[in-house]
Amino acid sequence: MCDTSLATEKFTKTQKRIFAKNSDREPNEAQSILHLPRIEHEKGSLLRTTYIEIPQTPVTYEVFLSKPFHMWGAEMGVNEFGVCIGNEAVFTNLKIPKKNNGLTGMDLIRLALERCKSARDGLFLITELLETYGQDACGGYENKTFFYHNSFIIADRTEGYVLETADKFWVAKKIDTFYAISNGLTIGSDFEYSSPNLIDLLRKKSNKEFSFKDHFSDHFYTYMSHCKDRRKLHEKTADSLEKETESYTIAQAMETLRTHSIDIDEFEPSASSMKSLCLHATGPTTPNQTNGSLIVEWDTSDNNQDPLRVFYTGTSTPCLSLFKPFYFGTKNFIRSSSLSSDATYSETLWWLHESIARKSNFDYQAVRSILLPSLVGLQESVINIAKEFLSPQKKEEVQWRFLKDHVNILKKVDEELIQSKIGRSRWQNPLFQIYWSGQNRKLKIPFR
Repeated sequence: MCDTSLATEKFTKTQKRIFAKNSDREPNEAQSILHLPRIEHEKGSLLRTTYIEIPQTPVTYEVFLSKPFHMWGAEMGVNEFGVCIGNEAVFTNLKIPKKNNGLTGMDLIRLALERCKSARDGLFLITELLETYGQDACGGYENKTFFYHNSFIIADRTEGYVLETADKFWVAKKIDTFYAISNGLTIGSDFEYSSPNLIDLLRKKSNKEFSFKDHFSDHFYTYMSHCKDRRKLHEKTADSLEKETESYTIAQAMETLRTHSIDIDEFEPSASSMKSLCLHATGPTTPNQTNGSLIVEWDTSDNNQDPLRVFYTGTSTPCLSLFKPFYFGTKNFIRSSSLSSDATYSETLWWLHESIARKSNFDYQAVRSILLPSLVGLQESVINIAKEFLSPQKKEEVQWRFLKDHVNILKKVDEELIQSKIGRSRWQNPLFQIYWSGQNRKLKIPFR
C-alpha cells in the first residue's frame, strides 16, 4: 500500500513542481537506497529482473532508487535526466494466474528510469513492456500470495502523467495541477491515452459511458485498502498547507507525507489504521508500514542551471525520520554500505532507525519528544541548503554529511531510550503487543 502525488506549478504557485511518495510494505521488509552509475552493456545481453529475463538495453542511465532489499525493481526513484516514477498496487477484477512469469510494478519503474530521458518516454516504455510481458508477478515479501496490478505517476521537469493498469489494459492522462493516487483506480472516461486492446471494450460502450475504474476495480479489496480515505487525506492536507502560505514547498510536501488520520500530539501506533499517509502496522487490519519516502523537486524557471533536488528518508515512519539530500553526478553513494539493508538487524540506516521506530510502537510520544528535537534543526538545514547552488565537490560533502549526522543521531537517541527504558514500559493492546513481538522474533536478533 502506498501514496503518491505530483504538484505542478499551478498548484505550488511557484516555478517548482514536486513529486512525493510514501512506500508502504511489510514491517520486516527493509528498504535499501541504491545509487547506480550510467553503464554500457554488451550487445545481445540479457537482464534478470525480479522473476524473468528480458533483453538488456545498450546503455542504462544513472539512477537513484528506493527499493525493497530483496527485489530487483524499485518502489520509487529518479534518474540523471530528472525522470521520476512511483507506483501503487491496485486491485482489479481480472484474475491473475500467479505464475510469476511477468514484471512487477517495481521492475517497470526501474526499467523506465534506466532507459528513458523523459516522462513521456517512460510512460510508453512501461506500457510497451506491460503489453509484452504482463504483470503476473508477486509483489509481496513474506506474503507470497500478494499479486496485484499497478498504477504509476511518471514525471519530469516539464510533464507528468498518471498511468493505471488492469492486467495488459491501461489508460493514462496528463496531470494538470495536483494529482494523488493510492491503492485504487481513479481514471474514468477522462483518459487521453489507452492500450490498443481497450478498443474491443469500447466497441460495446461509447467512450463517454466507459469508465476504466468502474469497469476494472475490485470493489472489495479497493474498499478494504482505504485508498479513497488516504487519497482524500493527501489532497486535503496538501491543499490546506498550500492555502496557509499561498504556495506549496518541499517542507510542506514532507509534512504531508508525515500525516496521520489522528492529530500528531494524540497519536499512538496501536490506534493507527489504513487511513493514514504515514502508515504504522498494527496487524491483520493494517499489515503494512511506510518503509521509505521520496520527494523530488524540479525548478522549471528558464535560467536555472541546477533544476533537480532529491530528498529521501531511507527509513520507515517519516513522522520520525529525516529527509536527506541526494545529488546526481556524485559518486560517494554508489556503494554506500550504510544504505544497503537486508533481512536481519544490522548497522545500516534503515535498521538503526527501525530500532527506534519499534520502541515508539510502545511509547510513541515519549520517543518522539526525545528524537524530534535532534532532527528539527537538521531538517531545516537540509531545506535551506537545497536552495543554494553547490559545486560538485560541495554536493559530495553535503549529502554525505547529512547521512552521517542522521546515523549518529539514531545511535545516540537509541542508547538514550535504552538507558531510560523507554519503549517497553507502557501497556498496549495485547493483540498489538503479540503482533510486534512476533515481527521482532522473526528477525532472530532482538532489538535492545
